[in-house]
Amino acid sequence: MQTYADPQLEPYMVLAQEIMRRVYAEESAGDINSWLLAQVQRLGGTGNEKARMTWEESFAYYEEVMAKRAAMAALPDSERKLLTWPWPSWSRLLDPLDPGLLALLSAGDGVGKTMYAENIAEHWARQGMNVVFVHFEVNRALMLDRRTSRHTGIPRSELRLGKLNRQAETDRQRANDQLRQWTGGIMYVHTPGWSMDRVLGELGAIVQEGTCDVFIVDYLEKAAASARQLKQFGSNVFAREANDVEQIKQFTEGTEIPALLLAQMNKEGKDASFSDLRRTDIRGAGEKTEKANIVILLHKDRPESEIVKVRIDKNTMGPCGSLEQYMDAPRFRIADIDDGTPKSRSGRIV
Repeated sequence: MQTYADPQLEPYMVLAQEIMRRVYAEESAGDINSWLLAQVQRLGGTGNEKARMTWEESFAYYEEVMAKRAAMAALPDSERKLLTWPWPSWSRLLDPLDPGLLALLSAGDGVGKTMYAENIAEHWARQGMNVVFVHFEVNRALMLDRRTSRHTGIPRSELRLGKLNRQAETDRQRANDQLRQWTGGIMYVHTPGWSMDRVLGELGAIVQEGTCDVFIVDYLEKAAASARQLKQFGSNVFAREANDVEQIKQFTEGTEIPALLLAQMNKEGKDASFSDLRRTDIRGAGEKTEKANIVILLHKDRPESEIVKVRIDKNTMGPCGSLEQYMDAPRFRIADIDDGTPKSRSGRIV
């Protein structure tokens, strides 16, 4: 490779060579465009900092880190933008999600991955964060039905029919007014049929606009294969999904934007009891969980159960552990068992 007096030009030469490789490999223009947007974002953001830090430089760097933390600690609670968790039971085990970290949440079909992600996203938005919610499967109208039901108690079946009585319509408008008062918000990005290359290209553009503090992907296995991945991995779905996670991890580290990634269980995980459930039960677990800083597993003993068992199975910043929570599935809400929220005898949140 040609060398330059300015070493900062070298990443651009690498980028140019990779563009030519992809063009000659006859990848689609859409895939190349999505990939290129993500690469440009990485080069233009914090990912272009030099990789080496000397022993002496580390002390000055850490002083800057501590100074920023002290300044944050001095702010009123209303101005402290931290990616804390919605439930005290989680916060006892998990620190706030730091820049560049990747959390992985997994469960079998119908356990409530999306519901958990929605509750977490809204907690972050209420705290003033710009949350990007990438959803492959649930359509926009359903996402907003679920949000409305969560904040009004109106059953989704009534919302879908559109026949609300005067009180229900008043409650719906009141909830909308309250949600608009949040200092943050959620950008819903509906991506049916998209590859992860295309998703990350879109995320790169949103980050460039300055409107993304954290993103959620619901869920990994729904991403389509790009032309590049089909050529590289063929029919090996697990290798492609591992590549998707690798791309997401590189994106989070390069931009310092943290992420929550949802993933499916394999057959053994879907059939396992909670006591036997481990992160190795995630579909294609090895490549996925080794990239994640946090791995959270959800389990129900029965599909109709209102009790969700949660295991923090990996936590590179602190302890692991297990806990139980209430799920009010008809109203798409999650609550700690001992958080003081009024509940019916069956555990339903009232």
